[in-house]
Amino acid sequence: MTIIRTSLLALLFGAGLSTAQAAPYYDPHVTVIGLIGERAILRIDGEQVMLKPGEGSAGVTLLRVEAGQAVLQIGKRELRLGMGADTGGIAARQPGDISVELVMNQSGQFITSGTINGRVVEFLVDTGANTVSMTSGEARRLGIDYLAEGQPGASMTAAGLVRAWGITLKSVTVGPITLKNVQATVRESNDTAPILLGMTFLSRVDLQQRANRMKISAR
Repeated sequence: MTIIRTSLLALLFGAGLSTAQAAPYYDPHVTVIGLIGERAILRIDGEQVMLKPGEGSAGVTLLRVEAGQAVLQIGKRELRLGMGADTGGIAARQPGDISVELVMNQSGQFITSGTINGRVVEFLVDTGANTVSMTSGEARRLGIDYLAEGQPGASMTAAGLVRAWGITLKSVTVGPITLKNVQATVRESNDTAPILLGMTFLSRVDLQQRANRMKISAR
């Protein structure tokens, strides 16, 4: 039986515990998950809200929706984010440099939006996890038939050893970086951890971390 390893970070997250002490203020992490007319569906620090122009939540105000983008006011900044884009990822500005820069949140974690097989998801960057890893509920939401296509095994979670299946994802995208045929794990668990962006993705890119920022670059 194959046992999939997840990191202490993932286990603590699943148990509802924080891995960081008191931290300085950080802007909320915002992902655009839907645009409907003049309204925007946002995920703000994990909570989903729908806003119309002038409405706000958790320090984020929707100014307007135009040209397929949500125009947001966060603190003193005005930001434009398209579908699937988020405030945690800042594309590099150097021509030819295919990379994304992530900003650490208040809990000392790097969380960013991306896609799996073209579907928008939220990732927790986890160098201690040996694969991209998700719960069976997330897999079903993404239309992944892990029971038919996966190889059975086991995974260690905060609740102990659980059943798991090894699968191959057609594509995983973070910022401008897309990798094909990424090995992943579906675990039979009800934990609340985001999808873990583990080493089957991270080992195929270059990572640089300085203070509260992490840069992921295509090779």
